[in-house]
Amino acid sequence: MGKQELWLFTMRFPFGHGEAFLENELPILAQGFKRVRLFPLLSTGEVRPLPAGVEVERLFTHEEAYRPIALWRMLLDLPRVLRLWNQAKASAPSPAIFKKHKGEFRSQLRQALERERLLRQRMAKQYDPDTVRLYSYWTSDWATVLGLWKLRDGRVRFVSRMMGFDMFAHRAPDGWQRFQTFHVEQVEHVYTIAKAGLQHMQERFREAADKFSISYLATTDNGLGPWSPADELRVVSCSNFVELKRVPLIAEALRQVEGPVRWTHFGEGPERSRVEDVVRTLPPNIRVELMGSRPNAEVLAWYKANPVDVFVHASYTEGGAPVALQEAASFGIPLVAADAGGVCEVVTAQSGVLLPNALTADKLGAILNNFKNSAWYTPEARERVRAFWGSQFNAREVYGRMLQALLK
Repeated sequence: MGKQELWLFTMRFPFGHGEAFLENELPILAQGFKRVRLFPLLSTGEVRPLPAGVEVERLFTHEEAYRPIALWRMLLDLPRVLRLWNQAKASAPSPAIFKKHKGEFRSQLRQALERERLLRQRMAKQYDPDTVRLYSYWTSDWATVLGLWKLRDGRVRFVSRMMGFDMFAHRAPDGWQRFQTFHVEQVEHVYTIAKAGLQHMQERFREAADKFSISYLATTDNGLGPWSPADELRVVSCSNFVELKRVPLIAEALRQVEGPVRWTHFGEGPERSRVEDVVRTLPPNIRVELMGSRPNAEVLAWYKANPVDVFVHASYTEGGAPVALQEAASFGIPLVAADAGGVCEVVTAQSGVLLPNALTADKLGAILNNFKNSAWYTPEARERVRAFWGSQFNAREVYGRMLQALLK
C-alpha cells in the first residue's frame, strides 16, 4: 500500500446505478493508494458497496451543487471569469451559436465558480500535491471546477477520462463543447477509452497531443460462460432504449431468422415502447425477454449461468470500446456489431463480425440467420473470443497500468 491518496471526482458514483465501469476500476486503484476519497457531484440514491479504503465525501448538498455564485463574488473574480468567457467565445463554431447559448454558458460558469469556491473552502487545506492525486472521471463538470482551482493555485494537478459526450462536438448542442478548450489547457493528462477518441482529440488539439493516451474501460474475469449447441438461436443484447442504440433494429432483424430464436435484452429507456411495438408483430418462433435495467453484477451472473450463442450491438455512435461488448467477449460469446467509435477495437476477426455503421435489419438478420452454420458456432471459436478479450481488456492488467500512471 502506497503513501499517496487519490481524490476521485464522479458525477454520482457510488450513488445510483450509473458509472458502472468504476466497479471494475476502483478495487484495483484502491490497492495502490493509502486512501481513496470519492467526490460525487450529486449524492442521492442507493449507495453501492465499496472496497476497503474507499470513502465517500458528500461535498455539496443538492442545492449547493446547482447554486450559482453570488454576482458580487463573480465581479471580484473578474480576471478568471473573463478568461473562460473569452476562451469559450473563441471556441464556439460561430458567433450566432455563442449568442444562442450565451445564457446557458453563463449559468454553467456561475455554477462551476460556486462549486470551486466550496471545494477550495472545504478541502484546500487537506490538499498536498506531493501526496494527493486528483482524478476526474469525466472531462466535464468536475474538470471545469478543478481547472478553476488550478488557475487560483498553480500547485493543483489533475488527470481525467474522456468517454464520449465530453469529447465529440456532435454530442453537444449545436456542436459546441463549451469548456473543452479550457479543460485541455488545464488538465495534466487525459485518458481516452478508444483509439478513435485518441485520434480525434490529438487532431483537434495538435499542440497538446502528448496530453492524451488510451486507457480502456476494462472488464473483470468471470470465467468462460456455459455453452452447447441447441435448437434455439440464443441472442443477447445490452444497452439503454435510446435512439442511438437502435434496439428496434435488432428486433426487426430477428424476423429474418428461420427456426426458434430467444432474444434477451438488458436495458431500459424512453424507446421501450417502440421496441415493444416491434416485438408484438414478431412471428411465434421468436421468444423475447426484455429484462429491464439490472445492476451490472446481476447481468454478469446471468451470463455465467445461461448459454448465449451471439451478442448483438447496433449502436451508431460510441465514444469508446463498449464495455457491453467486452463483458460478453469475456465469457467467450461471439460478437456481432455495427462499426462505430471504438467498436472495431473489440469486434475483430478474433472476436466476431463487424458490420457497416449503416446497418439495416436485413443485413443483421442475414448474419443471424446463418449464425448456427458459421465458424462462430463452435467451442473453439468461443475460446478464441475469450483469449482475445484477455489480451486486450482484462481489468487487472488495464487498470493495473492506470494505477501505476496515477502513482507516478
